[in-house]
Amino acid sequence: MKGRIIDPQVKVYSSMDENSVSIATFQEGKEIEFGGAKRKSGKVWVPITLSTGQQAFIPGESRIFAIREGSLMQNNVDVHAEPSAESLVKQQLARNSKVYILQVVKGEGQDWVRVRDASGSEGYISGDTRIKVLQQKTKAAGRKNILTGAMWLIAGLVITFSGSTPSASGSFGLLGYGAILFGAVMLISGVVQYLTAPA
Repeated sequence: MKGRIIDPQVKVYSSMDENSVSIATFQEGKEIEFGGAKRKSGKVWVPITLSTGQQAFIPGESRIFAIREGSLMQNNVDVHAEPSAESLVKQQLARNSKVYILQVVKGEGQDWVRVRDASGSEGYISGDTRIKVLQQKTKAAGRKNILTGAMWLIAGLVITFSGSTPSASGSFGLLGYGAILFGAVMLISGVVQYLTAPA
């Protein structure tokens, strides 16, 4: 999962031991790839992947904003250069424009959302803007959909072709075919998600 450091500074370690030598220091705004928290000797650590591909760790208390992809649900959204209604409007985005949500900040007593558009341009939109957060593709979610789809598929086959059930022309038969179709769709979408999700 991608995230953005929101602490002023965060030390990076090569192992889950704060007595080891720090190999880097990330400044506020640094974007990272991070995984699920781990615990060692009573302390929580967050694994990250460096640009070299090497795994490293940051303390669990480090503040990270998880970067999510969203779709704008309203027309003519002004993107400002700063978190202020008085700042320069860099561009306007249309409904259904895809943006990456990078951070939420305060400005002039209200929330502002720092976003990045498809071209890489960044700016701030009002916190009142309606944004639909899109589900992130992950291998874990893909595996879950594969398993769920397989279970529905098997259940549908059992209902449809079991000799102990009513005729396939009855309501049970329709239920079975529906379960088969639903399971097949979920299974296929799970396989696609697993294959296309980042490692």
